[in-house]
Amino acid sequence: MPPKAKYTKEQIVDTAFSLVREQGKSALSARTLARALGTSSAPIFTAFPNMEAVQNEVVKSAKALYRQYVEVGLQYDPPFKGAGLQYIQFALDEPNLFELLFMSENDGIMSHFVPSNDDNAPAILQSVQDTYALPTETAKRLYNHMAVYTHGMAVLFAKKRIIFTMEEVSNMMTDAFSALIQKYMQEEQYAEH
Repeated sequence: MPPKAKYTKEQIVDTAFSLVREQGKSALSARTLARALGTSSAPIFTAFPNMEAVQNEVVKSAKALYRQYVEVGLQYDPPFKGAGLQYIQFALDEPNLFELLFMSENDGIMSHFVPSNDDNAPAILQSVQDTYALPTETAKRLYNHMAVYTHGMAVLFAKKRIIFTMEEVSNMMTDAFSALIQKYMQEEQYAEH
């Protein structure tokens, strides 16, 4: 019979999540997690087959927290801008989790669509299509451009190189978006003729 778990999976994940949240993803190891739990590493490996499984659960927890930010952003008018502002706010509030989710190496996947690593991308893309009545491919081009721009801003905030206020960021995003939407609307009109 396997030993009775001293800690639940949830307790281990919560502690691992707190470690990453406070110190960054490189701080998470079996040794540091055991120390934070006040035990040996045995309870960790009773609950999980390896540290990769723990790390995967931490990523899930980080994604769940980020999803809350996106949901707030999608209530904004316009929702697409709100989602972008919340992406930057998440980077400011949770720099270590932002780095975990959005600044880690990719798997070598070349999708040519920056938001492809964001589980919330379909809902955000739909908000663009619904608000601006754009065809899917045009909405994806717009989203992709704005994602690159917004990601750059978010990295500045995550790295504490805060050189703009959130009001300035909002105005800059509006300027960039306005130029792009005008370009794409003109292209759509031209294509119809």
